[in-house]
Amino acid sequence: MNVKSISRSATVAWSPLPSRPGLMVAGTVAGADAFSAPSLDLCNVDLSADGQDIACLGSVPMDDRVERLAWGTKGVADGQFSLGLVAGGMVDGTVCVWDANKVMSGGGSSSVVLQDRQQHGGPVKGCQFNPYSSHLLATGSVKAELAIWDLTNANQPSVFKPEARSKQADDISHLAWNCNFQHILATTAYDGVTVVWDLKLKRPVIAISDTNRRISRCSAVAWNPEDATKLMVASEDDNCPVLQLWDLRKAFQPLKELSGHGKGILSMSWCPLDPEMLLSTGKDSRNILWDPNTAEVLSELPSTVGAPSFDVQWSPGLPAIVSTCSHDGQVSIHSLQDGTCAPTAAGGGSDFLGNQQQQQAPAAPVSKRAPKWLKRPAGATFGFGGQLASFGKGATSVQVHNVVTDTELIGKADELEQALSSTDERGSMVSFCDKKLSAVPPGIDQDTVRFPTRSSNSRRGS
Repeated sequence: MNVKSISRSATVAWSPLPSRPGLMVAGTVAGADAFSAPSLDLCNVDLSADGQDIACLGSVPMDDRVERLAWGTKGVADGQFSLGLVAGGMVDGTVCVWDANKVMSGGGSSSVVLQDRQQHGGPVKGCQFNPYSSHLLATGSVKAELAIWDLTNANQPSVFKPEARSKQADDISHLAWNCNFQHILATTAYDGVTVVWDLKLKRPVIAISDTNRRISRCSAVAWNPEDATKLMVASEDDNCPVLQLWDLRKAFQPLKELSGHGKGILSMSWCPLDPEMLLSTGKDSRNILWDPNTAEVLSELPSTVGAPSFDVQWSPGLPAIVSTCSHDGQVSIHSLQDGTCAPTAAGGGSDFLGNQQQQQAPAAPVSKRAPKWLKRPAGATFGFGGQLASFGKGATSVQVHNVVTDTELIGKADELEQALSSTDERGSMVSFCDKKLSAVPPGIDQDTVRFPTRSSNSRRGS
């Protein structure tokens, strides 16, 4: 369901700050209306507000249009940059970094912390902050040119360019830092080759490409949020519009192949809160939600009416919220948690078999599996006899515990249970009642307590 929108030809980046998850920056994207002045806007996505409008909190002009935006937490901990830094890879090869707080206040040119036109010779298609070391920024551009920026001193950063010793020589289309190891980075390119870099070794360590050379262009790469060895690569090739899941421990062929798009895939985003959910968007104007581990199509966002979406992103702090951007001038915010995601007739993926062709499958039902953020991390229930059944985070079985809170009461219950289970039930119950009678304190009506004994004796004497 489309819950909010902005009428802008822009690409976006969500706030990484847990305290401000609804903030988002939008920058005028390359290929937009040439007559409009490019700008960077900081917006507030308030889901509790009525209507679909998104409030703009501040805006600054840009010298050129942006290819990719990223938002990092550099300077938040020490108070230097209270809202962190926003980085933009520009169409002319410039890398710009803004103080997000100054963008919100409309700081103009003073909001630009870094602007360097010398590092890249063409459009900067890859741009991302390191999730563990917030002062590190990776950018990728033409001719497989990769740059690692050290923003420890944000006004005078140092730049390191790893030596490319791989077969990847085409323009970088996208890059992604590993979610578990801060020194591992992946880049993918328009020649269909994806390269994994080890920045401790300062060189590429693995280069992967489609086994049967069907994919000539790759548009996006993403790491599994929890499994450090798995990454997804998206194909922009109209002849083979698939997503390929790779396990670097077996990098000779893809682990899974997800097919369902009718034309090339332009963007994808792996859910940071649930590794069993991945969203992709393609030239066919479809936005498909997958389970990447099983290649199952879970559901589908409403199709784009105008131009297809070229960018899709999960919010890192708002569960079930995603953004899509399209060249027809719309930035849309969608919710996947209101039950309005439609079933899809997309073909289902399957294990990669080399010569397998794309198949059309029946409509996939909306997944009955709850997202990870809705699942109970733990649970417990009491049973008879002082027993407690429970499960905890990561548990694969239910644990049963004996919980004794009143030992005296438990002893009395055991005594009664033994009397009831005796082979001479009548005699056992008479003895049990006589014992209780002898324990009655003074002042209690003896006839009331003695009644069960009298009844038993009368039956015994008959």
